[in-house]
Order: sequence, then structure tokens, then C-alpha cells
Amino acid sequence: MNTWELTENFIFTVNLKSTHREIAKQLSKQKLTPNKAKEFYYNILAICAVKDYLELLGYETDWHNSDVNNPVMTTFADVVDLEVKNHGKLECRAVFSNDDIQIREDAITKRNGYIFVYINESLQEADILGFISSVEETEGVVNLSKLRSLSDFPEYLSQKEQSVIIQQNVSQSIKQGVVTIGKWLEETKENIGWGWRSAEDLLMRQPQNLSYMTRNSSDAINKVKLIDLKMNVASHSVMLLMTVTPQSEEKLKIRARLCPVSEDKHLPLGIKLEILSELDKALKEVKAESRDYFIQLPEFTGESGDKFKLRITLSDASLTEEFIV
Repeated sequence: MNTWELTENFIFTVNLKSTHREIAKQLSKQKLTPNKAKEFYYNILAICAVKDYLELLGYETDWHNSDVNNPVMTTFADVVDLEVKNHGKLECRAVFSNDDIQIREDAITKRNGYIFVYINESLQEADILGFISSVEETEGVVNLSKLRSLSDFPEYLSQKEQSVIIQQNVSQSIKQGVVTIGKWLEETKENIGWGWRSAEDLLMRQPQNLSYMTRNSSDAINKVKLIDLKMNVASHSVMLLMTVTPQSEEKLKIRARLCPVSEDKHLPLGIKLEILSELDKALKEVKAESRDYFIQLPEFTGESGDKFKLRITLSDASLTEEFIV
């Protein structure tokens, strides 16, 4: 550690366990590329180290309420946060040199602090180097020589506690219109949700017979909703097709597609389907090209309680659907 220019700061060393490495290995499989998976692996080790450090200080962490435990977020966004009860989310980042760190846009807001952790080459130890309160003023760029010392961290968290409790009390109400897709497996009219219906019959009645799109696993549930996009000079209808396949009692595989309706054989050129973050930031999008029969987002896995949004946009018209697994 003599390469670090942090001699004025208090550095805390955490012994990494085999369970930490196994958690990082499993979660990193959600990433779409090998490079992203490797980066995510080290960042998960950083979270594990910070979690152990905070719990040693007596803070209660909530792994299950962290974005990093939401497969929807981790598949498409660059987030590595840890929820600390009554203190908000802390972004935890692994570092390997003294070079500046770039925090990507996904994690610049809704964080009450950023902690930086050096993971040694053997993956046996992690050194928690220090923290900063915000990266908005520097547009996400972090100079490691300017980290605040961990000795200031408990006092910093205590200052954050009251404001977080107030925010939590304000945002506890559940939004109306959120579709609980896990209830689709129960197959009762009340559980399907307003405007949603079984997909097979409706797709078969389309002129181009799209019923082949529901020929998937026998366990899969296919639901469809007619979407009317009202533009300034016209309107256009499409179908949002959701395919949900149980993986376990807590996990569902989810696929979202847009299909044409009525006499339209193809989707309108330029119509867009996006999956959104909690802050309505587009995490992934697909756009219809000329003569597309349908468009679809990459299939992803959701766990019980995960939330996500889908937005459909055509010209000046837009509609957003909210879901909870």
C-alpha cells in the first residue's frame, strides 16, 4: 500500500471471505459482457468489505433493498450501492491505482456518499481508503487524493440520518397502477391488472398471426396490453407483450416486446421501447426499423419486490408502464 498517497487518512482493512468471493462470482454473471462482469466482480467485493466495516461499527445494512441486488438494474446500469438503514445508499467502488475514478451517470444521484476500496491481488484483503459526499460538482470524476478520512465517516452518517428518515416517510405510499407481474401466475381476473389480458387468442386474431411469439416454455405466462399513443396530429396503437417464466419461488425471467395491431403488418418506423431506472433514466432501448414485425428488449431476471418501468415512445407521444415483480 505504499503506492497510495493517503497517509493522512485512516485506512481500514477487511479480510475477504470465500463467501464474499462466491457472492461476487454469482452476481457478476448478470452482466452482459466479460469486461463488465470482471469490473462488477471487484465492485461487489468492495461492497462486501464496506458492509462488514459498517456492521462492525453498529450500523444496520439492507442488502436486499440495494440496487445492486436488483437484477433489472445490474443488468443494464452501472450501480454498486449498499443501503444503510436510515442513512440512505452508499456507492462502493473498487480502485486499483491512484488514477482518477469516473462514476457513471447511473450512480451520480440518489447516493448519500461514495466509498472507495482497494482490493489486493490475492483477493484476500480489502483496504477501505476513504469517502466523499457527492460527485455532482465534478461530473462524476473523483480524485482519490481528496478523499475524506474514514475517521470522519461516523459523524458524517449521523448528519444524514434525520434527512433520510424524513424522505422515507414521504415516499412510503404505493403508486396506483403499478402492475404486480408475479400475480399473473395466479391467473385470476383481479390479479392480471387493468388493461392486461391473455396474449394467445389476441395474437392469433391479428392479420399476420403473431401466435408463434407465445410458443415458449410451458411454464411461461404471456400477457398483452393495447397501447394507444396519442400524437399531436394522429394516434397509433401497438401491443405490449410481456412473457414471464418462473425460475424459482422468488425469481422470474421477463421479456418485453412490442407488436403491431389491427391491419398493420409492421411496427411504425422509429417507435421505441425502453427499460427505465428508478430516476426514469433509460437503461436499455430498442427502436423499430423499416418493416419490423416486432422489437424486444433483452430478457432479464427479476426477483420478488424488484421494480422497473417500460416506456414506449413514438414521435411526440410517450407512455410509461410501471411493474413490480
